[in-house]
Amino acid sequence: MKKLILAATILVFLSGCGMNTQTYEISDVTKARVILLGKKKGQGYIHGISIIGEGNIEGKAVISLILHDGPYKTENLSGRINFSWGGDWYSDTVEIRYNPIAVTNGRLRLKYKFKDLK
Repeated sequence: MKKLILAATILVFLSGCGMNTQTYEISDVTKARVILLGKKKGQGYIHGISIIGEGNIEGKAVISLILHDGPYKTENLSGRINFSWGGDWYSDTVEIRYNPIAVTNGRLRLKYKFKDLK
């Protein structure tokens, strides 16, 4: 019985770790785009954000997290992609700008989570 309770507790904890995580896939990495991401419906007051970029591209590109109409965090992308942005964030939305410089192929996925007080 103790093992069953422990297993159930671990499952609840692990499922809570992934709550509110969303994914955005850039369908065509050869084209520039402005990406607007938002919190999930029902989330409370946002106090932080976590964004993980993963994938691969053939060529070079730049991706930037925008704050007050300018780049706040920027990554130069080429080949295998694996970056992480995070920290305090006090808005229900975020703007990301993706600019390919010489990209011929690939894929890029953003996993993101708006952190609330719940």
